[in-house]
Amino acid sequence: MLTCAPMRRSSSPGHWCLAACLALLGGGGCARKVAAVACTVTYAGEARRLEFPATNQPYAVRAQDIAGRFRFKAIYLRDPWQTASINLYAYQQQPAGDLLLQEAKFVPPFGSAAGARYGFTGRQLLYSANQRELEYWCELPR
Repeated sequence: MLTCAPMRRSSSPGHWCLAACLALLGGGGCARKVAAVACTVTYAGEARRLEFPATNQPYAVRAQDIAGRFRFKAIYLRDPWQTASINLYAYQQQPAGDLLLQEAKFVPPFGSAAGARYGFTGRQLLYSANQRELEYWCELPR
């Protein structure tokens, strides 16, 4: 699904130049809305693909267990598009309660370079206090 802002005709040549440049770069005033964020999370050599659908209830999203060592969640707030964001959270599991290792926030456009190997987040490597490594990257599936 595409959401496009209408473009008005302007007498200013600068506006047409800007519009042409955006169109060539793939922006063109349009932003693609997808249904879910997909994250590939790897721990101890095992990769899992987790999908987090768009929501309007961010506090209802539960973190996913990763091998009893970590938890991971993505909150995709898609509508209204003017306030859209993707918020990522990675936690280390501890007996006293989860410890936040990383919080990341992304705002539109959520793009990555065409053919980018590690989506819009790039490859992320996180380490717990006892040196366990969690790797993840997220993308918006096409």
